[in-house]
Amino acid sequence: MKKTTVVAALALCLALMTGQAQAGTTDSISVTVSLEEVISVSLDNNAWSIGPIALNGSDPLATVTATNDGNVSIDLDIRGADGTGGWTIGTPAGADQFEVSLVSPAITLTAVDQVLQNSVATGGTKTIDMTYTAPSSDIFGGGVDQGFSIVVTASATP
Repeated sequence: MKKTTVVAALALCLALMTGQAQAGTTDSISVTVSLEEVISVSLDNNAWSIGPIALNGSDPLATVTATNDGNVSIDLDIRGADGTGGWTIGTPAGADQFEVSLVSPAITLTAVDQVLQNSVATGGTKTIDMTYTAPSSDIFGGGVDQGFSIVVTASATP
């Protein structure tokens, strides 16, 4: 009887060990990946040299191409800035005020952002054709630098 009990106990231990070795469960890991949004615009020309100009004079056309260098569709805004020597940007050109007009869209730049183009696809471009008109009169005098900047801003298309 003792022998039978020992054999039965050994068999039971062996069965339990075998069951543990074969038993197993699985689980999984859910992985979420997304690309970083890159919003970027580059200009093919970042200088416009008008040079000396007469009152009421104009520089007929400067062309710049803006390119979407990012990986998402972008909206482009544009704004100008006042001259460094006291002239202001606005419309129409007048006393100590110069004008910068765009052909398409037909807008006149101010110091406030304006819509240049919506939904420029990745790698897409927008041509910016501009005309400059000098003030009709000037209290600052010849030789005063009236340089200014034009800013093109990209934002993600909603």
